[in-house]
Amino acid sequence: MHVIGREPEFGQLAALLDSARRGHGSSVLVSGEAGIGKSLLVSAAVEAASSSGFRTLSCRGIRGAGAAGFEGLHELLLPLLDRVDALPPRQRTALDVAFGAEGEPADRLITGLAAFGLLEKAATASPLVVLIEDLHWLDRSTAEIVTFLAARTGDLPALLVATTRADPVYPDHGSHFGHHLPLAPLGEEDALNLIGAHAPAMTMPQRHRLVAYARGNPLALTEWSADPSWTEDPPSVERSRLPMGKRLEDSFLAEVALLPRATRRALLVAAAGEDASSHEVVRAARNLGLDRGDFAPAESFGLISLTDGAYRFRHPLVASAVYDNADSDARSRVHTQLAAVIDDAARAVRHRAAAAVGWDEDVARELEELALATGRRGARTEAAATWRRAVALTPVAAERARRTVMAAEAARQAGATADAAALLAEAMPVVHDEASLVQSARTELLISTTSTALQGRRGDELVELSRTLSEPADRLEILTWAAVRSYLRQDSSAEIMRAVTDELRRPDLAVTEEQRVLQGIGLALISPADRITSVEKALSIFQGRVRDSDATLLNCLAFAVEDTDDLTEAARVWTAEIDMFHRSARTSDETVAIAGRGTVRVTANEIAAGLADSEHALRLSADLGMPVVGALAAANIARARAWRGEQELAASALETCGELSGLMPFARVEAVASWASAQMAANESQPDEAVVHLLKSVEHLPIGVWAGGDLADVAVRAGRPEAVEGWLGMATTALASSDSDHLAMLVERSKALLTPGSGARDHFEEAIRRGERTTAHLDLARTRLFFGEWLRRERRITEARDHLAAALHVFEAHHAAPLARRTAQELRAAGGGERTQPTRSFDAGSILTAQELHVARLAAEGYTNKQIADRVYLSHRTVGAHLYKAYAKLQISRRSQLASVLAGALD
Repeated sequence: MHVIGREPEFGQLAALLDSARRGHGSSVLVSGEAGIGKSLLVSAAVEAASSSGFRTLSCRGIRGAGAAGFEGLHELLLPLLDRVDALPPRQRTALDVAFGAEGEPADRLITGLAAFGLLEKAATASPLVVLIEDLHWLDRSTAEIVTFLAARTGDLPALLVATTRADPVYPDHGSHFGHHLPLAPLGEEDALNLIGAHAPAMTMPQRHRLVAYARGNPLALTEWSADPSWTEDPPSVERSRLPMGKRLEDSFLAEVALLPRATRRALLVAAAGEDASSHEVVRAARNLGLDRGDFAPAESFGLISLTDGAYRFRHPLVASAVYDNADSDARSRVHTQLAAVIDDAARAVRHRAAAAVGWDEDVARELEELALATGRRGARTEAAATWRRAVALTPVAAERARRTVMAAEAARQAGATADAAALLAEAMPVVHDEASLVQSARTELLISTTSTALQGRRGDELVELSRTLSEPADRLEILTWAAVRSYLRQDSSAEIMRAVTDELRRPDLAVTEEQRVLQGIGLALISPADRITSVEKALSIFQGRVRDSDATLLNCLAFAVEDTDDLTEAARVWTAEIDMFHRSARTSDETVAIAGRGTVRVTANEIAAGLADSEHALRLSADLGMPVVGALAAANIARARAWRGEQELAASALETCGELSGLMPFARVEAVASWASAQMAANESQPDEAVVHLLKSVEHLPIGVWAGGDLADVAVRAGRPEAVEGWLGMATTALASSDSDHLAMLVERSKALLTPGSGARDHFEEAIRRGERTTAHLDLARTRLFFGEWLRRERRITEARDHLAAALHVFEAHHAAPLARRTAQELRAAGGGERTQPTRSFDAGSILTAQELHVARLAAEGYTNKQIADRVYLSHRTVGAHLYKAYAKLQISRRSQLASVLAGALD
């Protein structure tokens, strides 16, 4: 098939197909105005691909369709669903639920991986063309999966081609595609050639007038060149000023006007029922007094055709012209009859809603049921839209307010936080029923703790709200949210904190065991005197249930445990969260927990494990659109890289953190980022700068109590020992209610560095004694380094060498290069001599990427590729590719060798 005037664009598509055939896949978005030739171009490319052995999978968007979500994905994957059993269990379940089976909906990441897995499997038999027509009209849930796939076709023998209309009213998906191919209007020569091919009898003056009027639009050129009025009555200058789409629609309407009245009415039924089968369209037409024969003149004119059991218009503009030109009463009657004959409940409700004029509680109630069912399938964007349509049809103000709150929650679940915040703002002044007040507060908190789109109400405002509620369980939930918000934002005054604490301590607030656990979590977050009495009991109440609010409560349980300075127990809580959310396919919540565990692990000196968690969380947060979580992960990556002296990588991670944090970064993110900046400054022998960053980090107590352990060394070097006093008082207070040997080591070490003369020895020795009880090997080694430096200054050279040598062994084993250099230099000054062969362990982390290392470790533990894929959210073929690369880099040939090779990759 030759496409006049599109030879360069066809050549680009042909080159991408050729690359895909060789295993280097990609994606391309073809965009342009209506009628510019998008479909014709990609059809030519698909035809060429099919003739050379490619298999084509396709779906198309339909204007106004997609109320239930995932319709397009089902159309795309239908030829491959016989292979669904080859997917990992959670991915298989995710697709089943998306397509209507009972079960818990999965995050779109798992559904996307399932779709990618099916494409991977199909691509082993032949190269693929994945064709997405009219992406702008595709249901949003499918469109999200398409953009997910578009970013991942590089490793497949496949080309994903999507067409979209270039119009600001439609979403811009261009950034997700590897290539963007915008179609410009045809040049004059190509336009004249196109006219010549379609209307050779036209004179040259007529052709030039048509070229000027059509502005290079191929559809306009071909349609109008066949119109005899061009030779008799050319359009006026005024009409030439109309938008091209409008002029084309008017042209199609002029053609439609030549048809019998019954055929024009039949065309309206087909236009309103583009999502219906021809059988359903004809049945609806009969209910309106028409019959199948009334469609025949339109078929003869070439305006519609019967294709694959459905009526298809010659061009989407024909359908939009027919539908938009009809009066509202005619459209309503048609939608009513379509609703009466369509068997699919979701599509039938959509047509009843389209038929509704003014308020209609019956249809609003049906839409509510559809929104709930759609949300249960994971099509959250469509659920939010359905809730909003239900709101528009609801006559009673109280019900309208309740549904607006539900629409806000659905929008939040869909990731549309700005829309959710706007809906909450609309609902709050008119919400009065207690259930909606509690739900609105819950939605508000979940938005404010995971994004910067909404600040949320202050703690004292939430206390006032709690006092208006009659149910103790509701009051407890609101007060717990007040405590959570105060803890996470760190912006509440002491007075507000006291008010929240006093309300939470009321004896009549918590009756059941579950309520007492929630009360305990809230108090532990804002009251230093309160501690979680039983982590096991707290975790047990969350087992076996799936509530959106549980994630925040479990996160706060982990934070509360962190505040007891027990990093081991905190890591255990984060791990329990990861397991819970992984089992229930709640990838977003799992990502938050992975980022939280990564932060704790780096603080606990488990650098490699913390780095792996943080890299994993950063990747997942990008896939899921979670910038706040990504910012925390990036800050922690910077901290881990700084430990190793990887300054450029640390700086890059901090830059990513800044980009993701936005204008109002969370206090926890800022504190971790400041700590990383301090470590980098210390590596560069800039103690003054390190002090500034650490003092900023110390302002956030949960992070600062640990970050301040680095303060004494740089403060003394900067000549600012007084800068340590605030942290030392804070840490000493924390130790009064904690038995943390790790924190005690940091406190004693700091006192040693600040104590002049021989009095420092007792503090150093106590610090080492407490440190030897911990697994914080790096902080213990740093303590030995500082003690060794002090001993050398005190001329206790032999003793100094022992501590310095022990410290150097740890730093080298853990690849802490800056501290290893400092220690080696100090050891040489103490007469330790040159060490020709440092006792370095094998550093798989410096050879493998973070993802390769993660996959290799799971393989070494005995997981199969499919199990690893399920664990780390990759396709099993991608897992295989990572292992193949890891084997080559590690110079091994068998899976069984991984355990011994990775044994040296210490934390």
